[in-house]
Order: sequence, then C-alpha cells, then structure tokens
Amino acid sequence: MTATMEESPAAPSPVATTTKLSFPSSISLGSCIGGVPIKLHLSFFLLLLIEFISSIRLAADYPLYMLFVVVLYGPVLLLTILVHEFGHVFATKRQGGEVGGVVLWPLGGFALCGPTESLSGELKVALAGPLTHIPQMFFWWMVYLLVKYEFDMTGNATGIWPSFSIFLKTMSTGPAGFFQVLAGEAVWLNIILCGFNLCIPAYPLDGGRVFAAGLILKLKVEPLKAAFVTAMTAMAISTTMVAYAIVRLFTGGASFSLYLGLVGLYVFYESFELNSAVKRNDLKNHPIFGGECYQSGGANSASSSSDGGDLTMAEVSAPADIPAEEGVMA
Repeated sequence: MTATMEESPAAPSPVATTTKLSFPSSISLGSCIGGVPIKLHLSFFLLLLIEFISSIRLAADYPLYMLFVVVLYGPVLLLTILVHEFGHVFATKRQGGEVGGVVLWPLGGFALCGPTESLSGELKVALAGPLTHIPQMFFWWMVYLLVKYEFDMTGNATGIWPSFSIFLKTMSTGPAGFFQVLAGEAVWLNIILCGFNLCIPAYPLDGGRVFAAGLILKLKVEPLKAAFVTAMTAMAISTTMVAYAIVRLFTGGASFSLYLGLVGLYVFYESFELNSAVKRNDLKNHPIFGGECYQSGGANSASSSSDGGDLTMAEVSAPADIPAEEGVMA
C-alpha cells in the first residue's frame, strides 16, 4: 500500500493470496472446525518484512505508520486469510470431503482438502474462499463508520466510504484517526483480495481453478485443451505482472513492486509446469488436472447430489513438514 502525506487518492497495494513455496518450518496455531490443524509458515512474514522496511523512511515524521504496517500486514492480514481458508474448509466438508489442515503462507493460504469426485464441487470449493471477503469487507466498513463518527467529533469530517489512500496525517491525530485509516485499508484489502481471486484467471490461484473448471463444465472443453488454455492465460497474466513490477521499481512503490513480482514469478513457474505436462500429454501426474474430477471432464458432476455430493481433487504437494494431501489454494 502507498502511504501519502496529502489527502489525495492513491490505490493501496493489492495483496495476492497464493503460494506453494517450501520453507523449512512452520508454527502451529492449534486447531478448530472439528479439529482441523492450522499452521503458519515462517514465510508468511515476507510481505510484513518488505512493508516494514519500506516504512522506516517515514518513521521520523510518522512513527505510527510503522505500527500501522505491523498491524495491517500482521494480525489483520492473518485473520483475513484464515477466514478465506475456512471458506474452502466449510465448502469441502459440505461436499463430503475431508480436510487435513490449513497452512498460511506469505501469498495467502493453503487448505489441505480431499477426497472429492465432482468438478462442480471443485468449482464450489474454489469459489467459497474468495466469497468470504464480502462479509469481511462489510464488517470492516462498519468498524470504519463507527470510528469515523468519533473522528468527526474532533472537527475532521471524512467521507462515508474509506479512501484508497493511507493518510499519514489523519493516522497521527490519535486513536480514532489511526483505527479509521486501519479499518479503511482493511476494507480495500478485502475488496482487492476478492477481485484478485475471482477475476484473474491465473492458475493456480482460485480464479485460475474456477476458470479451468468452467472451461470443462460450461464450455465442454476437453481436459488437455482446458489445461493448455489455462496455462497460456496464466503465463500471459504473470508476465504482465512481472513487467509492471519492474516498471514500478523505477517509478516508485518499490515494496509493493517486489511483492507483485514474486507473485508473478510464482504464477509463471506453476503455469509453465502445467504447460510442460500438456506437451508431454501427462496430466494424470499433475497435482491439479490429474484429479479424477478433471480427467473425467466433469462427467461425475452430472451424477452428484443436489448439495454437490462427494468430490475428488488431485494431490497437491505441501511443505516438507506437512503431509502431502489434496489442496485448495487461496
């Protein structure tokens, strides 16, 4: 996100929410929802570290900005991603599947789910995570309005809808100003995460999986061709992300540019691997498209019950200290 010293609109940095990076260790956060274990990979702190380092340059004039960065990219982002993953977990359980655990990553979360058999169920599970950002957005908007009332009492009236900008002067006026800016940025964080996951068909993000399942289910594209189209689309999007990140590195917004570039490289790598599998005609061994629900071309969906029935998703590799199970990425 971009901090501004003047009251002028500037869009906050979108935060992508997907990864399969492998780091040596993770922290157990306990379990919930029927005993589902939750772990936090140490790599989750990557974005927080990048933004914190970037905030140091403003520390002398706006010391609260450093605290703001820690809170927004720490507990707020953590809870946001956790709720997102719970959406996948609940949807998987509703489809009759099982959940082995949830791992939280720097680019989002990873729900270890399975087994399932229907592609329509896979589609529902992929959509469930991003849709959780809608109620989260409204929650933070209510918080924003409540704090705004207190802030307006100080004679600093603000709009009913939060600005894109991080207003450093408003943040520094006191607790009301700080929490108003924080709640406003949390609103936009959820809007961006929802839009990013639903509208960008970049495999293996949620949008990419929705895109692939839609090609097979709705357009009746055979699995091999659907995998090729998905891979090419994602590679084009990721290349654009990396190019934009490079340009931004030389024109400002270096912290966000670095993060966006890492996301783009990750998406490109995963899509390149998918395209390689297509060229080898070896989708059966692919972690996603090798699943029975993809290989059957959605045939099992027609025989599923009204609530989705049982599903089967492909095995997705987990970090070294987490057992490999089937997964849904945020």
